[in-house]
Amino acid sequence: MSRIKFTIGFISFCCLFLLVSAFKVSAATHLAVVSSVATQPNLQQSITHELRTNPNLELENLNVQVENGDIELNGKANNGFERALAQKFLENMDGVKVIRNKISVI
Repeated sequence: MSRIKFTIGFISFCCLFLLVSAFKVSAATHLAVVSSVATQPNLQQSITHELRTNPNLELENLNVQVENGDIELNGKANNGFERALAQKFLENMDGVKVIRNKISVI
């Protein structure tokens, strides 16, 4: 019986640890460097569309600036997980070289 209690306790601890870790991601994902080729206006439209239509993100006051493949993200996210997720979605897009994630957590 104590093995079952230990297992349940351990799994509960792991779940809580993962949940807390997801909310403390904000400082670790400030800048990412990636490279590909795409035109600037199309890239800005693609990025804005990708972030606004993603059901996992609820970003407020989203502003995307693109200059020669350098992306700057501004806006507000509900938590650090959303902030990091916004950057992760863009890392594999064609034309993205550098991502400056300046989304603040509210």
